[in-house]
Amino acid sequence: MTMKPDNDIPEREAKVVQLLQAAARSERAPASVRAELGVIRARAGARRGLRLPQPSLRRPVLRYTGLAATALTAAVVALVVTLGGGAASPSIAQAASLALRGPAAPAPAADPSAPASLLTARVGDLHFPNWQRAGGWRSVGERTDRLANRTVLTVYYASGRRRLAYSIVSTPTLAGLRTGGQPYESLLEHGRTVVVWEVRGHTCVLSAAGISAPSLWQLASLTVGSSD
Repeated sequence: MTMKPDNDIPEREAKVVQLLQAAARSERAPASVRAELGVIRARAGARRGLRLPQPSLRRPVLRYTGLAATALTAAVVALVVTLGGGAASPSIAQAASLALRGPAAPAPAADPSAPASLLTARVGDLHFPNWQRAGGWRSVGERTDRLANRTVLTVYYASGRRRLAYSIVSTPTLAGLRTGGQPYESLLEHGRTVVVWEVRGHTCVLSAAGISAPSLWQLASLTVGSSD
């Protein structure tokens, strides 16, 4: 799944402004529609710091049918939801897909405070594990991405010819995480097995090709909750 880049936001904000200006030009739009547009205007401005236009009754009057007014309201609501993060909220699938981009920086070193179990890479107080002693999984690179309003740090590991990626997403926990009472959720994304779990508000995503979900979780569970 591909997210729209942040540079799309100004264009969508402009569309909100245009729609609100169109609504403001009508004295004959139903009162309920005008009231709803006022609420939307306030919410959109609060969420994005926008100074949206106030209605002016001096402009030419446009005739609105009930259907047109309803359609206009729906369009503005949809755009405001998108701007506010409703439709564009990051998903687990989006977080998992970031690992496919590959390393962009050298591998993190072992943490001096606990070199046998932790790496220096971390998100908040949650460290990445040193899995060198767990099947020979050594860190081979890392990358940092932004997913909506969250930071995602991914560390790549290798053991022989096998590769896996472990991403930690900054708080709060991504919506849609459903473990069903189990310690983790598993899914398939882009031909890779993905296991997802939560630690203190962080979403943790471990993925690999050709490795089963139970095997991934067995590795992950060795250091779940590692921190300062």
